[in-house]
Amino acid sequence: MAKVEKKKFTKEYRLKEIQRNLTKKARLKKEYLKVLKDEGYSIPEKPQYEKHDRSSVEAKKALNKQKVRDQREEHKLRKRTQKEKEQSFKEQEMKRIQLSKEKQVERDRRAKKLTQRTKRGQPVMGPKINDLLDKINSDETYTR
Repeated sequence: MAKVEKKKFTKEYRLKEIQRNLTKKARLKKEYLKVLKDEGYSIPEKPQYEKHDRSSVEAKKALNKQKVRDQREEHKLRKRTQKEKEQSFKEQEMKRIQLSKEKQVERDRRAKKLTQRTKRGQPVMGPKINDLLDKINSDETYTR
C-alpha cells in the first residue's frame, strides 16, 4: 500500500509538527543532562526568573514614552529643516529664473538697437558704435 501524504499546510498538521519538535527537544535535553551527570560534570541549574515589581515596569513604560516623545520631536525637527531647505532651494531657483529673464530682456533690447536699419535697408551705425564704446569703457584692460 502506498503511504498517504499528509497535507502539510493544514493547521492540524502544523500543530502536530510543533508538538513533535517540542517533545523531541525536551527528550534530547533530558538525555544530555543525564549523560553530563553520568560523566561527572555539574548539571546547570534551572534559571531563576525574577519577579517584576510594578515600579520597575512603570519606570520602563515611562522611559519608553519619553523615547517615543523624543523620537517624535526629532522627526518633527528633521521635517522642519527639510521644509526649510526645500523653501530656500525654491527661492534660489526663483531668483535664478528672474535673473535669467532680466538678462534675456536686456539682450533683446540690445539686439533690437543693433539691428536697426535705415529707410533704404542700410544698418544704422550710431548704436553699434555706442555699444562698442560701452564695451571698451566697461572693460578694465582699456581703462586704467
